Amino acid sequence: MSNTSLTPELVKLTTELATAFAQSQKVISAKARIGLFYQNPEATDLFRKVNEYGEKLRNKHMEGMPPSEEEISTFDSLRQDVVDNPVCKGFLEARQELDNMLSVVNQYLCIAIEKGSAPTDEEVAEAMTQQMSCSCGGGCSGNCDDCESDCKKHDEEHECCGKHGEGECCGKHGEGECCGKHGEGECCGKHGEGHECKCGKH
Repeated sequence: MSNTSLTPELVKLTTELATAFAQSQKVISAKARIGLFYQNPEATDLFRKVNEYGEKLRNKHMEGMPPSEEEISTFDSLRQDVVDNPVCKGFLEARQELDNMLSVVNQYLCIAIEKGSAPTDEEVAEAMTQQMSCSCGGGCSGNCDDCESDCKKHDEEHECCGKHGEGECCGKHGEGECCGKHGEGECCGKHGEGHECKCGKH
């Protein structure tokens, strides 16, 4: 079935871009590291444990019971096991690289649609910098001024312990919400499959 939302010309150009991505050595390398992770039972088990414990803490918080210091310490220990595992670390870095690449392409397209012409590298870089500096989520469009009040409200209601790192969350945030304490392309792990994130970091 044809994609009626795209003209034949756009389909052709999109196909060419998709092919270029698929054949890129950077993408191939990232996919290889992701593949190694899924083929390594020890690494996947570590990742499963930290995600399950994070989910447990999140559910506890949603029931009005903030995680104890001991529980946060246990989570930190599990997270550190993941970070110290080279296969897990490679997986996280590879996934972040792919997310970053897609984010850059999306910025090119969004700016082009907004201004009516292809953006310069400098315009895209500026937009990416604004997006990274804003922790209030996807509704900002890279401009914190548009949602300053929401950011302050989020900080007050979902303060983060700041003790977690790549890809993991302490469970102190609400559903689908990000603490904004993660780096570019990193997710708090509170979203669904396929990296459906509302933190605005993808």
